[in-house]
Amino acid sequence: MVRAVIFDLDNTLYSYDPLDKEAGERVREYTCKEIGITEEQYEEAYHFGRNETKRQLHDVGASHNRMLYFQKTLEYLDVNPIRCSLKMYEIYWGTFLEKMVLYEGARKFIDCLHKHGIKVMVCTDLTAHIQHRKLEALGLAKDICCLVTSEEAGREKPSPEIFALCLKKLGLPPEEVCCIGDSLAKDVEGAKAAGMQAIHFHPEKPSGEQYEAALQVILRDRE
Repeated sequence: MVRAVIFDLDNTLYSYDPLDKEAGERVREYTCKEIGITEEQYEEAYHFGRNETKRQLHDVGASHNRMLYFQKTLEYLDVNPIRCSLKMYEIYWGTFLEKMVLYEGARKFIDCLHKHGIKVMVCTDLTAHIQHRKLEALGLAKDICCLVTSEEAGREKPSPEIFALCLKKLGLPPEEVCCIGDSLAKDVEGAKAAGMQAIHFHPEKPSGEQYEAALQVILRDRE
């Protein structure tokens, strides 16, 4: 019997990609105007900053830190990063958080889990601070019993360490936990390797239908 559901966050409970695109465009517009460069120059520098951060940090939560991306972007452009990297960061996440909305059917799905006494948790590859802010922006702060980020675990999905920490916080054996996420490799295969059940969420398909189907799977042993 499933007693807890672990959600991935990005592209599982809301649509990440269009928000990332819009927020990134706002940052590019600001930066080009502020330091007098072309969009092409910015894009070259940003790609360097992002890739260099990931190269240095590898698979840890900080490798997703936009502040580090922007800092290294400005360093590549030979601009003092203290000048505007914080503003770039605030523009990015300010735009992102303002526009966030739950996928259709997500609220109903979570309410149904609560109704049946099923714990709701989030496990995500990113920094703790911003994922807490996302949950608040989505109106989920009171719905989630616990959160594990790759920053806290020191490993990214599908590493067994991050799923072991989830189980420790839930206080449940793996066979009583179901993981739902958009990444087949990270969320589904990672959870199954840890002994959990798993459901693959497809962001490009109707969300309401997927949540309804997932609920039937989760509740089938309760009938």
